[in-house]
Amino acid sequence: MGAQARVARPITGPTTDWGRVVNAIDLGVLGVIALSAIFAFARGFVRETLSIVAWVGAALITLYGFNYVYGLVSRLVSTPLLADLVAGAGLFVVALILLTIITGYLARLVHSTSLSPIDRTLGLVFGLVRGAALVSLAYLVLDISLPPNDRPGWIRQAKSDPFLAQGADMLRGLLPQSLQIKSAAVADDAQRALERAKEAQKAMRALSSPVAPLPAKPGQDQGPNYKTGDRRDMDRLIENAR
Repeated sequence: MGAQARVARPITGPTTDWGRVVNAIDLGVLGVIALSAIFAFARGFVRETLSIVAWVGAALITLYGFNYVYGLVSRLVSTPLLADLVAGAGLFVVALILLTIITGYLARLVHSTSLSPIDRTLGLVFGLVRGAALVSLAYLVLDISLPPNDRPGWIRQAKSDPFLAQGADMLRGLLPQSLQIKSAAVADDAQRALERAKEAQKAMRALSSPVAPLPAKPGQDQGPNYKTGDRRDMDRLIENAR
């Protein structure tokens, strides 16, 4: 009997102490982190770092050199919007290609030395951190756009949900105070508090300015209009009081 009971027991999957199950969200998170780590390990830390430098450098070159390039492009393109697109996109792409060639040459120099194993190991660590940052950033976007109660159950019950929330809070804490992003739950609570405050203000305003009674129509008795039965009850109460 004991063996049969053990065989018939349904398999529910691995769970944590608080009942969370491994689902598609967890597999997706692990996949993103693993791909980022493998890619960074293959390329090396120096190449990955220089790749970021190339993108940032191309953005800075576009920012500071846009006006000069736009002056040249506007002579050939009469439409202002098209001239903006050609100048901005063209300058960014050209700068990115040149910087990528330079950074790739520097990375090949490092790979050809004895520092290559260290470079790949550091690249693996960098890839893990980058993957964790990417999934935390995705969770941060979810957090500011959808309150927890409105999220699907397969998101709330994922094993990785607490860790993603912690990573999103860390990213939020890195922002300057003026750019702090509140979660959707906090924003929803603030909206409800604002609505309650508006309703209370309307009620106070209604109490402080009572509505004046409507003027009586000509020929209409301004006294209270009681029914016959009500008048009898009132007369009876007055007689009993005497």
